[in-house]
Amino acid sequence: MSPDRKMPGTEDTIGSLRQTLSAIVLPVEQTQRDRLVEIMDSELLSLTDLARELIRVPVAALHICRAAGETSKARDIDILTLEQACGLLGTQRLGNILKNMPTSDVADTPLPYRQLLSISEHAYQQAQGFFSHRMARLWHEMSLASLLFLSPCWVLIYHRPQLFEQWDARHLGNKTHDDAQDDSDGMFDSNFLLALAQQLAQDWWLPPWILQGYRSLGSSRRVMVKALHIARDASHPRDQQAALDQDKTLSRWLTQPANSPLLANGIALGAHHDWEARHTRRWQQLTALYLGSSVVEIQLTSHMNAVEIARFAAHAPGNIDLWQPAEALVWPEGSRRIRPATDVRAVAQANDVRGSRQSTLTANAAAWRQECRQLLATPSPFKSVLAILNSALQALNEGLGARQCWIALYNGKEQQLILSASAGFERQMVGMMLGPCRGNAWGNWLMKRRCHTILGHAASAPLPVPQKIRELTDNQAYHLLPLAPKGVLMGAVYVSFEQGNPLPEDRREPALTKTIDCLNRALVIFSAKH
Repeated sequence: MSPDRKMPGTEDTIGSLRQTLSAIVLPVEQTQRDRLVEIMDSELLSLTDLARELIRVPVAALHICRAAGETSKARDIDILTLEQACGLLGTQRLGNILKNMPTSDVADTPLPYRQLLSISEHAYQQAQGFFSHRMARLWHEMSLASLLFLSPCWVLIYHRPQLFEQWDARHLGNKTHDDAQDDSDGMFDSNFLLALAQQLAQDWWLPPWILQGYRSLGSSRRVMVKALHIARDASHPRDQQAALDQDKTLSRWLTQPANSPLLANGIALGAHHDWEARHTRRWQQLTALYLGSSVVEIQLTSHMNAVEIARFAAHAPGNIDLWQPAEALVWPEGSRRIRPATDVRAVAQANDVRGSRQSTLTANAAAWRQECRQLLATPSPFKSVLAILNSALQALNEGLGARQCWIALYNGKEQQLILSASAGFERQMVGMMLGPCRGNAWGNWLMKRRCHTILGHAASAPLPVPQKIRELTDNQAYHLLPLAPKGVLMGAVYVSFEQGNPLPEDRREPALTKTIDCLNRALVIFSAKH
């Protein structure tokens, strides 16, 4: 449907629906409300402390912003941060709002609604990982807008949970005839949803960055499409910059900080269904153009951000039935999430079983050659850096019969190695920080040889191996190899073999270095493609 075309009765439908949705008061969990009231009543904690806690309870943050919006709208003052919203309300009214928030048990709250809240929390984490250091002075504005960007949809899905289920099914290829009939009311029309969200955001006086993001999807859509076309040519950064220099309107749009919540939510929504999907890649490419980074770096950072929010969610009660996109990062390439959540856990358990079986496999020369051929293929058949790493792990684990192996990549923001993929370990290790590797003795030592063989803790004592890596070795002999696609240290590879492995020791180092050569080449080919 063209942007200018309207569905019959759109304005009437939006008008009646927005009144219904605005009247809904979303509930929070009892423990969340009690915690916020406790902070409010404490004389030792400030409004800044309260705002920091509110950002962890999205629905409570929305309540505060809507209440502050009623006050500030009449005075034509924008609500930019939670601390500002709390200050506008004053302590007495703020305390009353928190104490009067309705509560609901997790079991009584619609799962689709809670899943959508989880997506918003994921978007907040993506914004934090990408922008908090680069735009530190604007972080409080950015964080609130990123968290509440989808808040008009929270109320819609709380009111009609089946809409989220149908949307989920459409993207996962599970659309049924009944779903098609349910779509007849036009709820899935993007223009209708965008218009509804804009109306609610204006009614509630949400932060202006949210409205600007909506405008980018609506009235400024042509500018955004231009940016997406330029972002696709990530392998030619000079051409990208030349194209931006020729279009001042596009260049101004792209440099607006208010685009950051839109980008963070785009990545979170795409990752909810498929990390390798075209629309997910488009958001990653646009973010790379926005930040002046490579697509590979953006992909890795988005993966790390997803792992971080999944770790946080794992400690929250009642989240066991929620899907976390980080779970898909350890699945084999080409795997797709299925529904419902119980099936997702079954697939994950099956993958864990497969991984434990692979840890006891003997060397398989045919499997090793197949993975290496795939790594060397031109153009790159891989859709993400993680898929490349998993292929290399397959070559090491199944092809060479390695007992345990992991690959860590250098993260520019953290300025250290972060474990990005692993095989053969009982516990989840992705996201573990291993320490800096550039400009120090450890990195210099690693780059001196193509393959280092360390015979246990005693042998590694005089070596500059980081303590974090020593803790992962289990006092076994292991190999460490540098990952340097273009002569610059980008990561490290760890490999450990079981005693009695059929691959002779004198052939292990040549096989390992050849595998890493293939991995280096795959990363170069992929980088050129993206």
